[in-house]
Amino acid sequence: MKPILITFAGNPVNQDRGLVIDDGLHMVLCVADGAGGRSGGTEASSLAMELIRQNASQLSNPDSCAEVLRNMDAAIAKDSVAGETTCALAIVTSEEIFGASVGDSGVWVIPEDGDHMDVTQGQQRKPFIGSGGAWPVSFRLPRQIGYLLLATDGLLKYTSEERIVAACREHAPDVAAQRLVELVRYPSGAFPDDVTLILARI
Repeated sequence: MKPILITFAGNPVNQDRGLVIDDGLHMVLCVADGAGGRSGGTEASSLAMELIRQNASQLSNPDSCAEVLRNMDAAIAKDSVAGETTCALAIVTSEEIFGASVGDSGVWVIPEDGDHMDVTQGQQRKPFIGSGGAWPVSFRLPRQIGYLLLATDGLLKYTSEERIVAACREHAPDVAAQRLVELVRYPSGAFPDDVTLILARI
């Protein structure tokens, strides 16, 4: 399992961030999207990644993931510079996938055939992390053969579920990740929003 991390700016400053940590026992995958239209989004998403990195060893179950995101919400809310951000966090072990999320970034499990699963569909979009009132929603499911996708709304909002699933199933992960980006790129080469994704074959 070798996750592919890609990020592109759709705004003058890319406020998205992504993180992959592999400690040999479990893999930590995370994307964050600094809230646009307000100050401090870049700082909030960057701080979110740093806090995940600092607490990676504590992410042992869904409850611990939600707790780290709650602590992140409080820490970012107290920061004098950081604004608000989404955060979608997934942990992959030899037996299962679990995590937690806040906002409109997502985690999808795409099996080789059959319906894909948006395991973050029950998350609360707002309030964002950094508001001081975020409420992370956790998830847990057995590991299965297929693809794991984490993405900000720069991908999920601007193309269809069918096209995302098809791109993942029809190509190797490195090619599929590039194809996903092209789904939302304008003919001019620009993007409607910042887009960050992590794609892994599991």
